[in-house]
Amino acid sequence: MKNQIHRHLKILFAAFTLWLLPALSNAQKQPDIPMPRGPVDLSETSNLIIFIVIPAIIIIVFLIFRNRIKRIREEKKERMNNEKKNKES
Repeated sequence: MKNQIHRHLKILFAAFTLWLLPALSNAQKQPDIPMPRGPVDLSETSNLIIFIVIPAIIIIVFLIFRNRIKRIREEKKERMNNEKKNKES
């Protein structure tokens, strides 16, 4: 009896999901948003800043902080190793 109820619930859930999925997919469409079809015009200052300058700054900052974090971790490991050696001595 429990097995049949469990099976019916699975079927009901699958049917409900298949029925609801197209509605959810259709709800994601936004018809009023313009869709650019051509390449980005880099002669405009705003496009140049948005697509070139800001990503370059983000990448540079990421690389700087990544190296800094690695250096801090290495220094912390060295300090811990030195403390262990001092305690053993």
